[in-house]
Amino acid sequence: MMEFYQVIDNRRSIRQFEDQEIPKETLERILDAGLKAPSSNHQRRWELVALTDKTIIHGLAQIVRPYPCRITEPKTPQQKMFKIAYPRQRSMIEECACVVLPFFKQKYPMTEDKNGYGLMDYGATWALVENMLLAATAEGLGSVVHIPVKKEPEQIKEFLKIPEGWHLPSLVILGYASPDAEVPSQVKATVENKVHWNKW
Repeated sequence: MMEFYQVIDNRRSIRQFEDQEIPKETLERILDAGLKAPSSNHQRRWELVALTDKTIIHGLAQIVRPYPCRITEPKTPQQKMFKIAYPRQRSMIEECACVVLPFFKQKYPMTEDKNGYGLMDYGATWALVENMLLAATAEGLGSVVHIPVKKEPEQIKEFLKIPEGWHLPSLVILGYASPDAEVPSQVKATVENKVHWNKW
C-alpha cells in the first residue's frame, strides 16, 4: 500500500482501461473510504449506486456523448487534456470495470438558497468522491470523474430508476489502467504559486 502523500501525488485521471474485473473486496474498501468523508451536519445524505454489470455499464455509456475536439496541435496542458478527454467521454465508461454514482439529497435547494446552505450537501459529496479517487489510487487502480451535463443527469436517473429528490454531481469511473493510457501533464499548482499567507 502506498504512503498517503505518494497516493496524492500519483492520482491521475485515467481514461483507458484494461478488460479486467476489480475484486469485490477492493471495491468495498474504496466505497467504504468514500462513505467516511465529512458531511453536512453529520447527516451523510448519500446513496451510492455501484455498477459492475457490463451490460448496465454499456447502457449507461450510451447516455454520455463524446465531445468533438478541434484541437490538432495542443499547446497547453489544458488543450492536451481536451484532446485526450473529449473523444473518450463514452469509451472510458464502456471500458471501465466499475462506475460509482454518488447520489445525494439536498436539504436546502440551491435554486432557493440565499445563504449558501445549498452548497453543504453538494460540497460534502465531492469530499466523498475525492476519498474514493485516492482509495482507488492506493489500490493500484485508475480512475476518472465524469460530470453529467445537459440532459444526462435526468436521463441517467431514469435509466437507473432513481427515486425523486436525489441529485447526481458526478460519475466515478474505476478500472485497471491500460499500459498505453494517455495522461496529460499536470497544470502547475504549488504552494509557492497558489497560496496566499495571511493576505491575498
